[in-house]
Amino acid sequence: MPNTLTNVKDIKVAQSALQPFSSTLLPIRAFSTNFSPEPADRLDTVRVPIVGAPAPSVDFAGSYTTNVDSTVTVAPVQLNRHKFKTIHVTARENAETSLNVLETLLQSAVKQLAQDVLTDIFTEITAANFGAPAIPALAATAFNYKSVLGVREACAIANMPVGNRALIIDSAYFTNLLGDDIVAKSFVTPVSQSGVVDGIIRRLAGFDVYETNVIPGNAEKLVGFAAHPSAVAVAMRYLEPIAEYEEAGAITDPTTGLTFGYMRYTHTDSNRIFITVECLYGFKVAIPNGLKRLVKP
Repeated sequence: MPNTLTNVKDIKVAQSALQPFSSTLLPIRAFSTNFSPEPADRLDTVRVPIVGAPAPSVDFAGSYTTNVDSTVTVAPVQLNRHKFKTIHVTARENAETSLNVLETLLQSAVKQLAQDVLTDIFTEITAANFGAPAIPALAATAFNYKSVLGVREACAIANMPVGNRALIIDSAYFTNLLGDDIVAKSFVTPVSQSGVVDGIIRRLAGFDVYETNVIPGNAEKLVGFAAHPSAVAVAMRYLEPIAEYEEAGAITDPTTGLTFGYMRYTHTDSNRIFITVECLYGFKVAIPNGLKRLVKP
């Protein structure tokens, strides 16, 4: 079993950091995942189930056990990625305003940790892995509802299952899509508040839509992608420390299983308190036809 936090302050500080960690990693829902607070070591392998399209139905011919197989495979994902972020407070800061300082610093730290993890996963989305882009390269100012329909058509041509499709796009492209006349007029009461007030597009043309600003900048010119969960497999576990810390434990989102490790310790020479948050994870391409890239010129 993973370590469990027992100090009330640590529990409060760690739990306050869970929301920014989970919300930053929200686009990861587009992929197949296996997350758990169970302990694992670096380079361990986790089996991630990949569910593809179901087999077609058939005419009854005397048995209900005909054509029962589904396209379910398992992708072995090695936990070969390990990122961490450490914060600290001085003895004076701890004595005067420790809880507020720690909460603020830790929320910022786990958000950065989540962004770095997500950016790392997105580096797997390359032309070599997933082929040509869904539609011709577009600038952000040209990305609109018709562009989304073009992406939808590309997904259909690739036989990507219709259910559970997601569209993850860079913030500039998402913003231009918000201003598209068709999209803007589609927001009617009582759902208008999400688009007009909160700047959220929950569903569009059969896609769950996610905005992100952590797409890696590289020669791929990636600005987003449409994906079915079968495209990429991602695993995450808790790296249980072997050294002794004043407090250590796994902090887990009960809904998604997203997990980061929390460790608090002191440095007597400098009279400071340190908190480290870390993430042990891995990812790999599963089914290349499950993802279509979007690129800029």
